[in-house]
Amino acid sequence: MIRKLLPAGLFSLFAFFVYMDFGPGIELILVLPLALVAPLWEPAGYLSLAFLGFLLVYRSIGGFVGIFTLIFAIQYVESIYLAKRSAPAEHYYVLFAGTLLAVPIYYFAYLLSLYTPSFVNTALAAIFVVLLYVLFYLLVRR
Repeated sequence: MIRKLLPAGLFSLFAFFVYMDFGPGIELILVLPLALVAPLWEPAGYLSLAFLGFLLVYRSIGGFVGIFTLIFAIQYVESIYLAKRSAPAEHYYVLFAGTLLAVPIYYFAYLLSLYTPSFVNTALAAIFVVLLYVLFYLLVRR
């Protein structure tokens, strides 16, 4: 039962952080309805993640709020996937640990961008988050 309710709680956190990032506007219309359709059609969740990543980089929203918006978005989409497949609890633990590792990686990227000013901090952190996501995706699939 809790595995079915987890995506709802993660969606509320995700929606709260999206609202904090962008406020009421076109960004909410691009991101949140696609995320709401994700339980019915999985590619909609991934499109929502793509739009969110693009908007975060385009608007240069980073820092604590930006990275947690992306973390909760990934956790929401992947928890739907895990709930549909009745995955064991260990898969949820790996998901939460993997996405929360994005915080130290983000601040490492921030320190790196201080010495390499040509990098955009948010874009570099987004690349690290995607690489971390792919790594944990490959590990969980085995």
